[in-house]
This record gives sequence, C-alpha cells and structure tokens, in this order.
Amino acid sequence: MPILVAPNAIIMPVGRILLVKKDAAYGAIKFLKFWTGKSEEDRYAEYESFYMPAIENNVLSSERTVFKRKKLSSPKPRGIGRFAFSLGNKELECGPIKLFWSGKGSVYFYRLNQNEGDYGIELAPTNWSDILDVNLSDPRIQWYKFDLDRERKVILIDKIWE
Repeated sequence: MPILVAPNAIIMPVGRILLVKKDAAYGAIKFLKFWTGKSEEDRYAEYESFYMPAIENNVLSSERTVFKRKKLSSPKPRGIGRFAFSLGNKELECGPIKLFWSGKGSVYFYRLNQNEGDYGIELAPTNWSDILDVNLSDPRIQWYKFDLDRERKVILIDKIWE
C-alpha cells in the first residue's frame, strides 16, 4: 500500500494512522473505507479522528481525547453550466482542526475554501493501525508541512519506518 507525500497533501491508505499537529495540539486520522457512488466521480470515505488539545506523556489515548467517526462525500456536480453545484462534506475534522479532502485518502494541509498555503498544520504518515500503538516520541515519525518546493514521493507503507 503506497502513501503519497505531495507539496500540498498526503494521501493515505485505508486502515493506517495519519498524525496531525498544530501548535501544541495533536490528533490522528484513520480512513476506514473508500467507495464510489453512481459514477466514478461520486467519491465517499469514512474516517475516525482523535484529537487532544494538549499531550501528556506523548500518548494520544487519554480520557481527554475527542473521538469522532464521520463520512465524507464529494458527489459529481449536478446542474447545467455555471448553475452546476456539488453538495457534500469535503472537510475532515480533527477536533477544531479542519482539513480539506478531495477523495480516497487525501488530506491537505489547509481547509476547504482556504487558499493553498502554510497554516501551521503538520502531518505525519505512520504504519500504525491502532490508536493505542501511537507513541509521539517515536523517533521514526517524520512530520511534513506545506512545502511547494518538496517533490512528490511515494512511500510503501511497510517501508515507512526504514
């Protein structure tokens, strides 16, 4: 299973944890499934998010963690010409941190309807699949920020810690 690290986003596979950091707050996102609707342009996803406003002992799994399970949708625009519209939910929620989603496991460093840019969000793909395994002091974690100078790279999930 590949992970794509792009200048403006990280694309994750189902079942693996993507860490999220903004200032002193941490969170995690795990996609549970992806599917299409009536057409290939109708995209959907289900995910879990975990958020902690402040970390103690580098562990996300405290009783102060905010847990959510939500669905995302990006249906094909309906209508004619400039009167076409697309309803849906294209914003991942990780506590108060909101991130743009455009299909499958895409997570952008900014929120829906926000200009592309650095808003202080950092993302770290991991090989973990269980939130109880997350250890924020693990030296293998590599954090990425929005960086238009970074070249796109594909990393196999099983090789991410190498």
